[in-house]
Amino acid sequence: MKRQKRHFLYSIFFSFSFILGLPAVILPATPAPVFAEQTNPEPATVEFFKVRQRSAQELLPEIRTVLSPTGRASADTITNAVIISDTPERIEKVRQLIQNLDRPVPQVTVTLRYRQATTKSRSLSTSGGISGHQGGLRMSSGRLNQTKNLQLTISSGSSGFLMVGRNIPLTSYWLDLCSRYGYRFGWLSEYKTVGSGFEVRPVVLDEQVDLTLLPTLSFGNAREIRFTKAATRVTVPKNTWVRLTAENNNVNTVSAAILTSNGQTNTRAMTLEVMARVR
Repeated sequence: MKRQKRHFLYSIFFSFSFILGLPAVILPATPAPVFAEQTNPEPATVEFFKVRQRSAQELLPEIRTVLSPTGRASADTITNAVIISDTPERIEKVRQLIQNLDRPVPQVTVTLRYRQATTKSRSLSTSGGISGHQGGLRMSSGRLNQTKNLQLTISSGSSGFLMVGRNIPLTSYWLDLCSRYGYRFGWLSEYKTVGSGFEVRPVVLDEQVDLTLLPTLSFGNAREIRFTKAATRVTVPKNTWVRLTAENNNVNTVSAAILTSNGQTNTRAMTLEVMARVR
């Protein structure tokens, strides 16, 4: 509207100047608006990276942390390669990251050595024919050490299950133990037996291994109880036996119950040793 009004005034001025014979004055034209030149984003480049020591799929979460907001990463499971679409600068960062990650994953062999002091006893009948619950003699023959060795080989950072007992009778002791740790399930009454063991997760840290032992009861139909509050987590030197005892709270009631199949034993009369071999 203002521009139309200005043009109208210019027309009147030029008309009077022409009629009166006055010299016309040329006013400068209104400069056209200048727009900033738009820069096109850097074009994306597509690059394939062959992964040789690891799974390409498992590297994706870490690779995506160095991509630009428009960058994309995917894995080709057939060729075990990572496909990157991003700027050349970001692709170079991905190249360096893959060089650091594409290395063999350490394999850890976790060995549990369980020892329990028990008393061997036997019953003898008497010739006197004594009746009642005292009708037999119970004789002790001394304390023996029972030793069990359990072993599992697994990649660093992964989890595996170490089976200790199969088809263990699901007694009232187990139900009470589950209740004490906050597990009250009606479906427990459906089962007569239970499997027991530990979910094992080792993580290699230089010359040490961070080891987590999670007591677990396994039932049919993929049901299980994981005693997360009773998990044992220790850092042990490589290739060295380390003793876990009840006195230092590394062996808890649930772990003792799984190792002894019924748990009705004195945890102070047992020891659990662990060693993590790394290769």
